[in-house]
Amino acid sequence: MATTSPRDTVPAEPVSTDRGAFAVLRNWSRGNPILASQLRGFALVAIICTVISMTIFANLRPYTGTQWANVISLMLCSVLNTELNRRMSFGINDRHLWWRDQRRGLWVMLLALAMTSGSLLVLHQIAPNASIWVELAVIVLGNVASAVTRFLLLRYWIFRRVSHGSGAGAK
Repeated sequence: MATTSPRDTVPAEPVSTDRGAFAVLRNWSRGNPILASQLRGFALVAIICTVISMTIFANLRPYTGTQWANVISLMLCSVLNTELNRRMSFGINDRHLWWRDQRRGLWVMLLALAMTSGSLLVLHQIAPNASIWVELAVIVLGNVASAVTRFLLLRYWIFRRVSHGSGAGAK
């Protein structure tokens, strides 16, 4: 007497290979194309500016110390970061309100500066002889920690004039 187990039955619907985190992300991205595009641009800008900032930091550190190297590298990259986010994340290519955007971008940079300087201060209290690699890791983690707030400030304060897909025109 042959019986079939539930494993032997053919499913009524074809099995989809479109599962997991990537499928969820892809579906969310399709439903929120403007925000998804802004986040992609923001991530790319973050990578570019982090690499440049860490290079500046590593080169200045022997001459200025960790805190000043951090301040200088973040300040130098702030204008670049705001400009790249204007273009790549929010699609603003004209010069209208450029100075205002840059001024506000400096305020946003202060958030990252507070996070990274505070992190370096704590690191040097815990491990006074930390290597440059540990310092770089701490700075990157501080930047990552401030990234969510930075994105929200860019989106809803600095570049709020850009339509965010809510049906409202540019403000």
